[in-house]
Amino acid sequence: MQMPIEEIPTINFTFRNNRKVALPATVASLVRRLPKFWRGLRRLKAIVRESQPDVILNFFEALTGIYALTNRRRPPVIVFGHQFMLGHPQFVRAPGLRLQQLGMKWYVKLVGAASTRLALSFYEAQDLPRKNIKVCPPLLRKQIFEMHPNPDGKFVLVYLLNHGYAEQIIAWHMRNPQTAIHCFYDKPGAPAEWKLDNTLTFHRLDGDKFLRMMAECKQIACTAGFESLCEAAFMGKPLFLVPVENHVEQRLNALDATRLGWAVMDDRFNLDRLSELPERINNARFRAWLGRADSILMNTIEEAVTRAEEGSHHFKRWREQKSGAR
Repeated sequence: MQMPIEEIPTINFTFRNNRKVALPATVASLVRRLPKFWRGLRRLKAIVRESQPDVILNFFEALTGIYALTNRRRPPVIVFGHQFMLGHPQFVRAPGLRLQQLGMKWYVKLVGAASTRLALSFYEAQDLPRKNIKVCPPLLRKQIFEMHPNPDGKFVLVYLLNHGYAEQIIAWHMRNPQTAIHCFYDKPGAPAEWKLDNTLTFHRLDGDKFLRMMAECKQIACTAGFESLCEAAFMGKPLFLVPVENHVEQRLNALDATRLGWAVMDDRFNLDRLSELPERINNARFRAWLGRADSILMNTIEEAVTRAEEGSHHFKRWREQKSGAR
């Protein structure tokens, strides 16, 4: 985006052993950093006051949800997130992890407070007007639509959200050196490329390079982040998924992708299970659904602004102040 960027501290997960979500440590970090979050919330309010936007787009960030909830005189807020499918009648259900799911539902409500919610989904599903939820296709990088996937890939592409899983990849590779693997991970200080041997290479995270290699690979093994799954599905690449431990959102993503026939899932990077995957996945319906993203997004923005202008006294005063400032 061709505009100034300002970073504000926000809420994040804390991981144990660079693999597993540590819930107590996450809560402790949240409490410890409350003064920073409070200052960030005040700065966010100042930015909106200074920039006078017509609409605020929130890509599932908690402070913006708190801002929307606590400030009546403001422009409309539209928040994007696959997480808003949680609880949708057409969404997958996850057994177990009750405490995590309860916490996730609370967090989703906080992020989407007083906002129009765009629930990004793998598939078309009904809108939920009473919850102010519209279902929308994933919003993918422009580069993905310019790719030409190779249907005859010769290697496995691995993406690790947390580099603690790298030891599992190396252990499997030692038993199966004939399988070519390219692995992207987030290890601090790692070189741009580290070639362990002729068939296993580790790469530092690089979005453009990863997309190019995704187009060329045969199969993908990864943790279950929403965007990675969507990009692989767009290219028709079968997926082996290992959700991050204690990460309920990733487990739901993996269950949903498995239900659609895109993937198999496991608790470890046991790449023996790659043999269970099809040569390609049937992605015709998904690609057609993606084609509707722009129109749904623009209609949602226009409706939110129009609704705010027609029904909100506070927003009318905001616009009057904005016109006066000009």
